[in-house]
Amino acid sequence: MKSNTTWSGGYRKQVTSYMENDVFPVLGMLPVAAITVSSIHPLILDISERGAVLAMAVRQWISQVFNYAAQQGVCEHNPAAMLKRLIKKPLVRHHPPLPWGEIPALMSNIENWNGHYLTKMALRLLSLTFVRTIELRRATWDQFNLDAAMWLIPAENMKMRCPHMVPLSRQVVDLLKQLHQVTGSGRLLLPNARRPDEPIGPTTLNNALCALGFRGVFSAHGFRSTATTLLSLLGYPDNRVDLQLAHMKRNDSSRAPYDHTKYISSRRVLMQDWADIWELFSQGHSMAEVTRQFGPLSTNRMAFLGVIEREQ
Repeated sequence: MKSNTTWSGGYRKQVTSYMENDVFPVLGMLPVAAITVSSIHPLILDISERGAVLAMAVRQWISQVFNYAAQQGVCEHNPAAMLKRLIKKPLVRHHPPLPWGEIPALMSNIENWNGHYLTKMALRLLSLTFVRTIELRRATWDQFNLDAAMWLIPAENMKMRCPHMVPLSRQVVDLLKQLHQVTGSGRLLLPNARRPDEPIGPTTLNNALCALGFRGVFSAHGFRSTATTLLSLLGYPDNRVDLQLAHMKRNDSSRAPYDHTKYISSRRVLMQDWADIWELFSQGHSMAEVTRQFGPLSTNRMAFLGVIEREQ
């Protein structure tokens, strides 16, 4: 695991934890060549009770160990490979957008919730930046330039392993200035309450949304699909929205290399428009009113298109 340079530190820690806590107590004392399908089978079934995805991941990690052992001449077979279809892959649950009519209730619930301050702040930031939750959780203060209103996410924190620029709206800068008074003396934007050298946990935000009354209806990742849906309804160009979402096809060689600085001027306008749109919805304004202010025929849209023209 140490030699796998493509793994992030967090992922390596996760794999090590499950191997040490689940796999080694069962298989660790056995010679590699003596481990059979029947040795691994009950282990995977036991783990599957905690989640099919987890069980599939553990089986894959065990299989990688056997592949390495075979390359070193320690064993001849990979029994874990024979269990590849033991656990059925669960149906993919997409992250539905939040209907615009429910945005006021969500934001009101966050405002009045007696939960942890950092969790409330994280949900607000996520709603206005629509980054991936892991990108926000891993954020450190040195990634932000509040004077320039810009957040540069390093490649190691991004899904596609490319750096990404997030222009910061006035609302986000204000939130970050408030947050800096609480956590600015440390490295992390959102430190874990019990382990301040680590970020808030991966389930924190979804657990909060459940507590706020959105269990099974809306997830933290849903802020991204919400932004995508509403900006599309309002007629914002897909190429700017997709670029700000950091969407990129890894296997499409016909696409130009990802440039995190591309169209940054119009993306800055886009992110300010989005923050203003979210604010209007949060205040209970109708889609008709939001469209009047930010739709295709609005003054704001004309200003946005003017920036796009200058970028061509």
